[in-house]
Amino acid sequence: MSDTFTRMAPGEAAAEEALQGWAMTRTDPVAGPERPFDLLFVHGMASGGWIWSRDWLDRFAAAGYRSWTITLPGRSTGGSIATNPAVLDTVLSLAFETGDSRAALELLAQSFPGMPALDGPTLDDFSDAISTCLDQIGRPAAVVAHSLGGAATQNLMRRGRRPEATVLLASVPPYGLWRASMEMAWFNPELYLALMDFSMAGLNAGNVGVMRHNLFPSGISDREFDALVPQMTDESLRAMTQALGFPPFAPLPGPQADVLVIGGALDRMVPMADVYGTALYYGGLPRIIPGAGHVLMMGEPVAPATSEIIAFLETRQG
Repeated sequence: MSDTFTRMAPGEAAAEEALQGWAMTRTDPVAGPERPFDLLFVHGMASGGWIWSRDWLDRFAAAGYRSWTITLPGRSTGGSIATNPAVLDTVLSLAFETGDSRAALELLAQSFPGMPALDGPTLDDFSDAISTCLDQIGRPAAVVAHSLGGAATQNLMRRGRRPEATVLLASVPPYGLWRASMEMAWFNPELYLALMDFSMAGLNAGNVGVMRHNLFPSGISDREFDALVPQMTDESLRAMTQALGFPPFAPLPGPQADVLVIGGALDRMVPMADVYGTALYYGGLPRIIPGAGHVLMMGEPVAPATSEIIAFLETRQG
């Protein structure tokens, strides 16, 4: 059974002292022993709480864990025209039906590709959302954070709040993505250019094939991929720029037994050098999932990835 708890859709009550555009969804345990803490799953770039597959969530429910997903806040104005073509209908409605030409022009300007670099949320905004979510859970919780969500979670740890345990899943390294970006630009320029195009113009005919091949190097069915594409959103270019590593966003290095690092052996976004770099930064070795790319929470990587996480969580039980 799942329940959804939502605070404000993007664009609503901008003056409210609350985070915009995020939601929590709860999945209750169906078997297994009573656990001393819940789990919070934090998504990565251009996705939301929906990225955690039913198979993924069911495996933790069967192991006795109550789990939560969070959808991190987006722009207060919603997506740019790249991912939300309907914004033009809103602009025309404001201009011709309500006569509010000023609001129409402001919305049109905010919808231009690249605007998320100026007014998108920051890593601190994401960390604030995670912190608020942990408060709302109301009992101890471990965090499993994917990709950009891993940067936001490390930023939360740097600010002094540590979950019961932290799993960094194909995460942005603690020193940032600068090294991985340089490697990608040199050795995989097709993906590098596709990501630049995606960040400005969303998924389109020019980059969708490249993104599919590199995100799912072992393949994904047409049905699964076609269901995934419409849900992908603009990512905050402000947060992505910070994720390069300047200024630093991670806690100080050193042995930290409450941190587990997991990576995909075929990940082309966060390659093996950075998976090992992240694990060594926190004083351990990573768990590597054979045949997996960047998206470990869908398809064949789910079983081995969840098994590694559940085994690690057993060590944090008391």
